[in-house]
Amino acid sequence: MKFSIITPCKADDLERLSQLKANLESQTFKRFEWIIACNDFNNYFQESDFPTQVVPYKPDTIGAARNAALDAAIGDYIVFIDADDFLMPNAFKNLNHMTPRNASTIIDLNHYKTYETQAAFLKDLEINQRPADSLPDWGGKKKRKPRTHSLNLMPADLKHLGLSKKADRWLTNKYNIYSGETRYDQLSGQLVLAGKVIERQFLLDTEVRFDTENDLYSDIQFMMGILNYSKRMVKVNEPQYITVYHNDPINDPSNAQLVRNDRWQLMVAAWIDGYQNLTNDRFKLAFAEYTLKRLNRYLYNSILSQRDSIGDVDTTLHVVSNYLQLIDKRALSSVNIVSRKIINALINQNYKLAKRLMVSLVFERNARTLLRSHGRGITKQLYQSVFTRMPIQSNVIFYESFLGRNYSDNPKYIYEYIQKHYPGKYQHVWSASTPMVSESLDGQPDTTVVKRFGFKYMYYLATSKFQVFNLRQPRWFVKRPGTKLLSTWHGTPLKRLVFDIDNVVNATPMYKRNFYEQSRQWDYLIAPNQFSADVFSHAFMYPQSKMIKSGYPRNDILNAPDRDQRAIEIKQRLGIPLDKKVILYAPTWRDDERASGNEYKFQLRLNVAKLRENFGDDYVMILRTHYFITDRIDTTTFGDFVYNESNYQDVSELYLVSDILITDYSSVFFDYSILKRPILYFVYDYDNYAKVLHGFYLDMQKDLPGPLLKTNDELVDAIKNIDQIKQKYAQRYQKFDQRFDAWENGNASEQVVNVLLNDSNN
Repeated sequence: MKFSIITPCKADDLERLSQLKANLESQTFKRFEWIIACNDFNNYFQESDFPTQVVPYKPDTIGAARNAALDAAIGDYIVFIDADDFLMPNAFKNLNHMTPRNASTIIDLNHYKTYETQAAFLKDLEINQRPADSLPDWGGKKKRKPRTHSLNLMPADLKHLGLSKKADRWLTNKYNIYSGETRYDQLSGQLVLAGKVIERQFLLDTEVRFDTENDLYSDIQFMMGILNYSKRMVKVNEPQYITVYHNDPINDPSNAQLVRNDRWQLMVAAWIDGYQNLTNDRFKLAFAEYTLKRLNRYLYNSILSQRDSIGDVDTTLHVVSNYLQLIDKRALSSVNIVSRKIINALINQNYKLAKRLMVSLVFERNARTLLRSHGRGITKQLYQSVFTRMPIQSNVIFYESFLGRNYSDNPKYIYEYIQKHYPGKYQHVWSASTPMVSESLDGQPDTTVVKRFGFKYMYYLATSKFQVFNLRQPRWFVKRPGTKLLSTWHGTPLKRLVFDIDNVVNATPMYKRNFYEQSRQWDYLIAPNQFSADVFSHAFMYPQSKMIKSGYPRNDILNAPDRDQRAIEIKQRLGIPLDKKVILYAPTWRDDERASGNEYKFQLRLNVAKLRENFGDDYVMILRTHYFITDRIDTTTFGDFVYNESNYQDVSELYLVSDILITDYSSVFFDYSILKRPILYFVYDYDNYAKVLHGFYLDMQKDLPGPLLKTNDELVDAIKNIDQIKQKYAQRYQKFDQRFDAWENGNASEQVVNVLLNDSNN
């Protein structure tokens, strides 16, 4: 047997094991056995075309699991693969050509990080036909890609070069060798266990084992022992080992994502245990330098911000002190002079002095960062260090709608209700990232408009008693005692949200964790109907007891007794002839058409020319794209038939003037249905959107109050026969209205404000 694959497993990993099994079965070289260390395995698999063995272990730690698997292994080489990871299809074929004759040589399959599932990752490679050394963006902070690129020479090319066998093998397998002077370069990657290939006899000779007590960092001590004895490491340039990060650390955390207040203590304890057994002086110095750099980079901020991983500060510092007393003091030259003073204070167990020096060093780093960024970020620093310590102003209400882009949506109608019914009692502050907000609020009493993320923004965000957001508040927002944060949200959900999405493709990898932490700060969340309340309870993991079940304040205008007169005034303001009917086209964004960040491109698939040809005499069309869409669609060629109101602030006012709504997967139709007017769904990409990008809470074929139309011809025909469409869908419309509009009685603003301002806890 050439290779023994070792995979530790717990009950939560069983489904992932099935995916890893399929991945191993797809390998083009299969002279291996698979040893699964698992206590919860009950004949979970059918037989494979390679030997599979399940071994139990005690105690219940990852270190004990790996030791049990090592004892059962019979292969020449040990390969460590975690249950949630996978290999590239030719990994073992390439590995078979690389196995060294020197037992002390370690092979690194080069792990590549992704938040994508195995299926999505491999599909991306297949669809985009990427070179082997250019893998999909992994979704990290800066969309990192592999730093090294191979020559990608084919065997046919090599024949014409007349190279030696050694050079030919290097070009074919594309690896880097760490030995001699470079032996401990990139030590951080060398210490990672996943994807390492080690000769089994080498493990037997050195007697290196996993720590069975340290349940978080048993691999550190093991790899320290391996590197202590090994003479060189060979790392494949083209990543063969794909590390899958969990994008739901709340419900499905990996070992590294578990919230543990002893994390730092256990990590440094692993350093201590491993360091005491080192005999290689070069590696001892290299490891000491590596760990000092980690302390210098991460520990000080963690201590001062009292992160969960620190636990009791003095206990953690004492463990760090014990480690620092062991290391080669020559390593201190690897960090700056202030950090050396901190380390010496820790060695002498003078923790007060160490913490004072940490404050000085962190302040200096922040100051340098501000200088390098030309002051960018200084307002956030002031918010966190100064403004959040100022007194809370009990009469100040802070509002933000769609990241400060609009004076609109639920925050607008809450503000207007308070202004009307509590005149002069409150000071109102609006966040603005565009001039439109200031223009809309010009001359309003007791109202201040502040530039988003500017000084005044930070000041009022920190000192206001009430905050009203229709999207999430900033991640760095500090929830102060005695304040009230209201999330109005911005629509009844059709598309699956947050914790109901398996594979998040339209957000940062930590989207679920960030959302969970931010939503824990909400004192209230508005639910426009019971359906939404039920969805929010599992999609946001938010308790219904804290929801305001009122309908949406923004929809009060749709039930207002003077709504017809308002519609005439809005038409006149927009310059729409009063004798023309209005078609409102309001499409949403597509996850796979991202431009950058939360901004998306949009291709107009609606045949506007055809609509004008057929309906230009009786209708005009208003185009209103989603606020995420950055493309400014040129509609000038359609003359006075199209009114591009994508920047119009209040979509509720556009509903009032419209006779027909054309949409797709946007939640606008939930609100529009209050008017009982026809809704047409132009879903040209239905199959892709439903199955690949999102998935829906509703059965669009059965639950919606209008037809699904996939072509422009179908759309034109539906508008021509709009009266028949209304009649055909009347019964379904009635059921839809009862399900989603039951709470919309025109008094939502009043209900929400009564809770926000008059809560007994205020």
